[in-house]
Amino acid sequence: MPLPSATPLKYVVGLDIAKDSFVACFGRIDPTQHLHFGKPATFANTSTGFAELLAWTARQQASSAPLWFVVEATGVYYEELAYFLADQQQALSVLLPNKARHFAHSTEQKSKTDLLDARLLCRLGLERVLPAWQPPTPALRQLRALSRERHSLTGQGARLKIRRHAYQHSYQPDARTLERLQAQQQLIDQQLKAVDKDLADLVNAEPELARKLAHLTSVPGIGLTTAIALVAETTGFALVENERQLASYAGLDVVQRQSGLSAGATRISRRGNVRLRTALYLPAVSSLRYNPQQMAFYARLRSRHPTGKPGVIAVMRKLLLLCYSLWKNDRPYDPHYHPAHQPQKEVAPAV
Repeated sequence: MPLPSATPLKYVVGLDIAKDSFVACFGRIDPTQHLHFGKPATFANTSTGFAELLAWTARQQASSAPLWFVVEATGVYYEELAYFLADQQQALSVLLPNKARHFAHSTEQKSKTDLLDARLLCRLGLERVLPAWQPPTPALRQLRALSRERHSLTGQGARLKIRRHAYQHSYQPDARTLERLQAQQQLIDQQLKAVDKDLADLVNAEPELARKLAHLTSVPGIGLTTAIALVAETTGFALVENERQLASYAGLDVVQRQSGLSAGATRISRRGNVRLRTALYLPAVSSLRYNPQQMAFYARLRSRHPTGKPGVIAVMRKLLLLCYSLWKNDRPYDPHYHPAHQPQKEVAPAV
């Protein structure tokens, strides 16, 4: 049944998605800015469940007010529903997890269940103006899949190399075991070469993607593999609204704990996409040898901190935000460019 009351300004359906099912909460906001929520419903995370969702939503609407669906981009389980809604010409917002989490902190909600999460997303959509989701191109989807496959293979290869080295130097290692470990290492190396070839073919087949990746690799210290990882993990920075949100998504946002006269050192949250942080560490170290701007930035921070790692983390964050700016503005790196506004105070987090 439709929710009773005056003509609403907007309808919103909050969706909390799991592997096999998802919870939908229907709500509206009226001209007096009051929020009204209906009873949540659960649907199967299948094409049949998607169709049932649209039918259920249509029964809730009592007017032609705008309708928005709001979903959180956690894992991959939301993707099929998101593409289905986009194909059905439904207005949809896909939010980074940290955006929903920060909104939750501003409410009085303390418990966490699927029903409450769906209601929270519904409330977020009613209270805020959210950007419409644009499905990533097939090239960006393939780029993410290949980049993550490469990340996984690289990790497997590193662990296998350590394991093989340790066993090789153990007491009387078995020759056949060493042969099998060597064969596994060769297989991973072959697969890495195959993935790198697929990535090269993909970039060569997409001129716009190749051009914008070249902007990122124009930054000293940023290679093609790093640039691909940054673009793949952010889907071309599509869901990023500002630099602070991007830093938070990467877990490179600076947090501080202070109470009364007690004040702890600033630290990074580490609550974000670990693949981004992994991709940025070695480029940050490399840029401290080949990028004069980053070297000067690091030197200023190093003069105020007893250890060097906080400065490296600050350089990681600076590189990430620089790549975001170059991608959005579609321009190569200019070491002599100086923004018109004054830079914010430089802060290096603790380790």
